[in-house]
Amino acid sequence: MKLKQLTALLLVATLVLALPGCKKKENAPSSGGSAPSSGGSSVESDPDWPVRIGETDILAAPQKVISLSPGTTEMLFAMGLGSRVVGVSDYCDYPPAEVEKRHRCGTVLAPKTSQIQSQGADLVVTAARLTEQDLIWFQQQEIPVLVLERAESLQELQQNYLNLALALMGNVSGKNHGEGYWAELSGMLEEGAGYSNGTSPKAILLRQMGYGMATGETFEGSLLEELGFVNDAAAYTGWLYDRANVAALEPDVIFADVSISVDEVKKSVIYAPVAAVKNDKVTNVDFTVFERQSPRMFEALREMGRFGYE
Repeated sequence: MKLKQLTALLLVATLVLALPGCKKKENAPSSGGSAPSSGGSSVESDPDWPVRIGETDILAAPQKVISLSPGTTEMLFAMGLGSRVVGVSDYCDYPPAEVEKRHRCGTVLAPKTSQIQSQGADLVVTAARLTEQDLIWFQQQEIPVLVLERAESLQELQQNYLNLALALMGNVSGKNHGEGYWAELSGMLEEGAGYSNGTSPKAILLRQMGYGMATGETFEGSLLEELGFVNDAAAYTGWLYDRANVAALEPDVIFADVSISVDEVKKSVIYAPVAAVKNDKVTNVDFTVFERQSPRMFEALREMGRFGYE
């Protein structure tokens, strides 16, 4: 009996002595890394991602972007983000050497979903809303869609450029890049206005020959005023000057779309008598850049200011 009791006691003592050793082994750091912190994960969050723009969530930096609008395509390349563009719309034509290298992916109203999917797209940008059916498809594919609708003011346009930078570069890097790029664009507008010597000549921006011009409520009309001109069509709306008051139309400068030749304006019974024609202050501008609100629009505005005030 005593021998059995002694054997049992020795067994219990052996187990007790073994326990601290086991515990020490479990807590020992592995040879491949440091011991886990009692305060949780030591991985720092990325300040750039995710990004939320309106109702669009972008979880990481997009690398394969599809642009379904000519304006957004121009913006992407001008902002130095063109290397991430793998597909463009059927209507994209600028910059020509670059868009010709990209896959054609349809239009806003008819995106080529199979083409977009085959490119492994991780972001779609456009200047107009997709149909509900197409939007649902993109949601099912987990491809974010960023819509940068046409701006009606410089403030809205600035936000469009900033949002595009945020979408591709993240919260911090995108904000810095977007604000810096907008400063360059607004600088061109200021340069155009800077040609003024304190004068405020009357100007019109003709989109169609006759009376189709930028009226008071249009974004283009406000841009004329940003340049320091007096918009001679400011009293009217709907891109149409009231022909009943044509006698009061007396612009000092006429900017006409490239579809209207300077000679056509000068020979017109409407404009032949005005100061702009008499003083040879009629020139062409490409109205496409205003429709797209691309960076080339600011280059055009700078040259408009130069021409108007010379």
